Amino acid sequence: MSQPTIYTMGYAGWAPEALRDYVLALAATLVDVRIAPTSKSPQWRRDALRTLLGERYRHMAALGNRNAFTGGPAELNDPGSAVAPIAALLTRGPVILLCGCADPMHCHRSLAADYLAERLN
Repeated sequence: MSQPTIYTMGYAGWAPEALRDYVLALAATLVDVRIAPTSKSPQWRRDALRTLLGERYRHMAALGNRNAFTGGPAELNDPGSAVAPIAALLTRGPVILLCGCADPMHCHRSLAADYLAERLN
């Protein structure tokens, strides 16, 4: 039996409908790991994503970057409190950690994925 996968994704460069189709094709849950699920672009705000994805959307501030608006180094908000909810989601299928950054190497979502991988394996 294979273990469900954690993916990461930045919505930069994606159309909302393409994102939805990707999530549905994977039968995944999209976990928004922005500390504040807002954007200058209305289609990337929490309510729009919830409307687009329904039960396949979750916001998890615990995996957000507490320094997102200060320019400090990436620091996860409260990652320990996210382990159990992510583990529960993984029993249903893959999880995609979503942020706005295009490059995962310069985004806190990679820290979140690494943190979860260490604790869920």
